[in-house]
Amino acid sequence: MDATSDSKKLGAVKLSRVTFRATNRDGDPSALKNPAAAQSSRGASNVKPLPSEGSSKPTDTKKPTQSISLSGLLAAQRMTLRLKNQAALRRKARARTPNRKPINIINEQVPAGSANPAQRFPYSIAKELIQDFLTAKLRNVTYDPSTSADLTKNLCEDIKKIVRRVTPARYKLICNTAIGSKNQEDILVTSQCLWDSYSDNITSCSFQNSTMFCVVTVYAVYFE
Repeated sequence: MDATSDSKKLGAVKLSRVTFRATNRDGDPSALKNPAAAQSSRGASNVKPLPSEGSSKPTDTKKPTQSISLSGLLAAQRMTLRLKNQAALRRKARARTPNRKPINIINEQVPAGSANPAQRFPYSIAKELIQDFLTAKLRNVTYDPSTSADLTKNLCEDIKKIVRRVTPARYKLICNTAIGSKNQEDILVTSQCLWDSYSDNITSCSFQNSTMFCVVTVYAVYFE
């Protein structure tokens, strides 16, 4: 009985040694020295603690709301303004393109029976010249019936000489001048003539000071 019990004990010891070595072959080397600590650490790592009823918190199942940041909105506005400014600069650059020739969409038609001068009478330039001359000549002149006839004749000759400087060739000039007293009366000066409305032209100016008024009309008639 003693031998049998001794043999069972020895076999159990051998079996335990084989089992022990097989389970701890790939484990931590420190577990060979302390197998109880290794088993306790494995049990602690595999078992998850159950949450306690008092410490449990309800989970929030609501989705986060999307909010627009102020900085992003300002950045978008700045980008839009920059694009608008760039488009405006491009349009201005196209408008300021140099050396662009004018395009004649509709050619001016010469009426039948009208003269066709190479250069037409510049009535706007002539009007400015006459206006400057009357202002300088009659600024300090007082109306006098005895000298009005001579003054009118001299004004006509001087105005024709001034306008002749800017008049193209083959134009004849006719100057009509009227001078009157300024005594609170109303006066109306009109003129009418028959001419070629395409080649001929007219310009008119008026001047007045404290005592007199002067009305000048210049006709430019093209002569073929």
